[in-house]
Amino acid sequence: MASLRNVAAPYWAEFVGTMVLTIIGLGSTAQNLVGSSAHKTEALGSSLAWGLAVAMGIWASDHVSGGHINPAVTIARTLFSGFARAKVAGYIAAQMLGAFAGAFLVWANYGAALSALDHKKLGLHPATGVFITSNGTWAGIVSEATAAFLFVLAVFAITDSASNAKTIAPLAIGLSFTATSLALSSPMHLAVNPARDFAPRLFAALAYGFDVFADASFYFWVPLVAPTAGGILGAFVYEWLVKKEAERQHTLEEDAS
Repeated sequence: MASLRNVAAPYWAEFVGTMVLTIIGLGSTAQNLVGSSAHKTEALGSSLAWGLAVAMGIWASDHVSGGHINPAVTIARTLFSGFARAKVAGYIAAQMLGAFAGAFLVWANYGAALSALDHKKLGLHPATGVFITSNGTWAGIVSEATAAFLFVLAVFAITDSASNAKTIAPLAIGLSFTATSLALSSPMHLAVNPARDFAPRLFAALAYGFDVFADASFYFWVPLVAPTAGGILGAFVYEWLVKKEAERQHTLEEDAS
């Protein structure tokens, strides 16, 4: 039993970390959607909330699983940091399930207010705006890939063994997400994390209708593919360009001394 618990621990950690991330992030978006105009959370507040959501999700899981809480990070870690390939499917499944659970808990908290939102007969229920991201296809690809490139690059830099920020890594990574969100979009248009969009979108489909998958010319695939591609590129740039060059310079300095 103890060995089974040890094997399951990192997957549970990814589930819990991603659930924490999703509850805080979607909750801030829900507050923005249902609040009065005087109390709406603006782009800065939402971006800060999502950044803190990332930080708390990592704090909740880092010591057990490494705190990926993002399939794009898991895949990048596998390709460039030696993360075990055998764990990839389990980590991504745990992240998706955690995000789905987080979406359910946010819906349980805000369900009545969301149901009261004015719903026209045509189009998506306005409550779906809490759970899904949406954009034009090309604009979404560019923003998601660019944001994930910057974010994963920051993740690799912050968690590098030589980094001075490693001791405050969760907070630094969360602030990196906030900065990325503020620079490129708002959290209502930017996922950066395939689990953050797909699993809550699936929940929204069950709660409000499966047309969320057809929304914006079947946009749902963009937050799955673009952040993954951008994250891989960000990891490559750090590991093979930035880090390798820093190591080469360090070697040259040691030889010169």
